[in-house]
Amino acid sequence: MAVATIVAFWAANLSFAWTSAGTILIWVVVFLSVSGFYRRFRPDPSITYATECGAQLALIFAFGSALSYPLAAAGFPYRDAALNAVDTWMGLDWRAYLRFLNERPLLGTLARLAYGLGLFQSILLIVCLAGPSQLARLQQYTFAIAISLVVTLAVFIFVPASGTYTFLNISPDEFANLSPVVTTDQILRLDALRSGEYTLVDEMAGFITFPSFHAALAILFMWGFYPIRLLRYGAIVLNLFIIAATPIQGAHYFIDLVGGTIVAVAAIYVAVRFMAGPAHQT
Repeated sequence: MAVATIVAFWAANLSFAWTSAGTILIWVVVFLSVSGFYRRFRPDPSITYATECGAQLALIFAFGSALSYPLAAAGFPYRDAALNAVDTWMGLDWRAYLRFLNERPLLGTLARLAYGLGLFQSILLIVCLAGPSQLARLQQYTFAIAISLVVTLAVFIFVPASGTYTFLNISPDEFANLSPVVTTDQILRLDALRSGEYTLVDEMAGFITFPSFHAALAILFMWGFYPIRLLRYGAIVLNLFIIAATPIQGAHYFIDLVGGTIVAVAAIYVAVRFMAGPAHQT
């Protein structure tokens, strides 16, 4: 992913402001420092491998976010019409769903809070799977995250989209009681990248609409937390709620959630099959 990111930035004539990845780099340093301490001075394989997986996850997310910028500049036609047509075929009305949440501000606030719990869940999952009996599942989870992100990025090249708020021409009055994370700002960044006006990447925002990586991540969290009895059902409820919040908070079509779910399930299958030895320990 690092090599692909460097090559893609060079090909797209983009430069990167490292300050935008400061938080992620700090997490990588923290994880590797803890791992080094418990490898050399106070040997503890569980903490060592768990924090190494933490560093790997941080780098996977960092490279994935960065790689989305040059890939967004590829210039393939926006596929909003096709994605919206699939939603219509499934009998799902995005605008009606927005109206439902906008009329329930508390539910909308909870949806925004839940949508931003990715980092918290990642850290909690690393801690919960740090025991010797669960390290294999943590490794499989890390590998599945990488697979999901790579597949999502690959599909994104050919299926870019401006997002529901732009394509459906949603006015601010229609979500006056909500605070979506992504609205019409997505198309502004995409168009700037395509036209060459945006040459310095100084943020770590995502552009992917289909398949939804947020939905894929929620499925992976549910799978990752499943062996933890005390957190199993709470994780399932929380992440189902996150999936339900994703269309509004992330400007996603409903079909994006289906695509993200398929990607996550396939990634889990590949990760478990590829790591056949560790799989028998879970």
